[in-house]
Amino acid sequence: MKKLVLLSLVALGVIAMACAPAPTPAPTAAPPTVAPPTVAPKPTEAAAAKPTEAPKPTEVPAAKPTTAPTAAPTSAPVKITFWYALSGATGQVVEAMVAKFNQTHPNIPVTVVFQGTYADIANKLVAAMTAKTLPDVAQMGGAPTMAESGVIVPIGDLVSKQDLDDIYPGFWDYNKFGNQIVSMPFNNSIPIVYYNKDLFTAAGLDPNKPPTTWDELAKMAQALTKDTNNDGKIEQWGLNTNTDTHWYLTAMIMQNGGKILSDDGKKVVYNSPEGVEALQFWADLVNKYKVMPANQHAQANADFVAGKVGMIMRSSASLASVTTDAKFKVGAAPLPCKKTCSEPLGGASFLIFKTTPEKQKAAWEFTQWMTNGDNTVDLFIKTGYVPLRKSVSDNAALKDYLKSSPNAQILVDSLKYSCAIPTFGELGNSDEQLRLAIQKVELASASAKDAMDAAAALINKNMAGQ
Repeated sequence: MKKLVLLSLVALGVIAMACAPAPTPAPTAAPPTVAPPTVAPKPTEAAAAKPTEAPKPTEVPAAKPTTAPTAAPTSAPVKITFWYALSGATGQVVEAMVAKFNQTHPNIPVTVVFQGTYADIANKLVAAMTAKTLPDVAQMGGAPTMAESGVIVPIGDLVSKQDLDDIYPGFWDYNKFGNQIVSMPFNNSIPIVYYNKDLFTAAGLDPNKPPTTWDELAKMAQALTKDTNNDGKIEQWGLNTNTDTHWYLTAMIMQNGGKILSDDGKKVVYNSPEGVEALQFWADLVNKYKVMPANQHAQANADFVAGKVGMIMRSSASLASVTTDAKFKVGAAPLPCKKTCSEPLGGASFLIFKTTPEKQKAAWEFTQWMTNGDNTVDLFIKTGYVPLRKSVSDNAALKDYLKSSPNAQILVDSLKYSCAIPTFGELGNSDEQLRLAIQKVELASASAKDAMDAAAALINKNMAGQ
């Protein structure tokens, strides 16, 4: 039962982070921005929000095929249920995908049920295991944590070599528990920097040359930080991040050559010198360079689109909403690098649950269809969740979209640095402790070393079962 409780804890802050270092590139300048079409906004991707009460389930019944079949089906329909956790317009995109599947697969009618946030769906899956009322398929953040439950069908037992080769390795790493692939990548994103090109120009910065290193990030943020009315208070900040601060700190730790988890998977090691140095740089952005407000991440997104922040670290899945909401030219860039570059993946995956052979076969067909090349491109265009497959490079819709949106091209180009760390039972608690460490150094209530040591000590105690 302890393992089942851990599943809920992981989902509270789930984001898998960084892998083996990639060589530091010299990123090319961002081309002039052409805003993409108005599309669905992104749900909070990596935020560790407390579970909220889920809205009433929305069901999408099997639709009649658009063209009448020439002959009656040879077998009875296999009905399956799919739980998902994307809200708003992004959730509507998922519902539309399911409706299209139902139209084209009349023998596999899928009922889709919205179950709230990632945390909500994790809690409900734990409850459903006990009650033996699990769905056939579910979308879950931190999906690999279900591996030891005994209720899932490992995707590694189903996936073909063609799919293994076609989907970027980082996505498979994100869906492993130990060395086994247990879940199927679906909606994934990477952390990036959005920047205000108009403020860059006003500050004397090249709007087509965003920061590529930590030093450049600090210098450009200083140029963008201004007391606009000379009242002794800063009205325009150079930098801020979204509330999922642990995501960006983890990326920095990996960029600095550090690790999150030990090689044997038995303890966290982010209180290494490399990890402490990364947190100290974060602290310096607030207290030394004074380019980022302390503990104001909850309002960072609103401040950025209002033109009060020059740069913001946020999920790539926010591309559509940021571009739509901002009244200025928006630039996008990979996270600045240090010793290496790292784009740790976030997002959710598909799980298939053990039921009957017929339902499991139907669930796998549904999962394959939802993640095929055309659908992963469509999801990217409409939401900002990055394409999973290498083979979509020749997809006509993708090519047209990238021509009209240079920022989207930057996301695709950054996928070569996408990666993930192994999932472990205390991941959710660990992310929470990293956020607490960030808060401590921003408010100058602890040194970077003390904050990191405290975080690691608590998580390692939990991992040791003490």
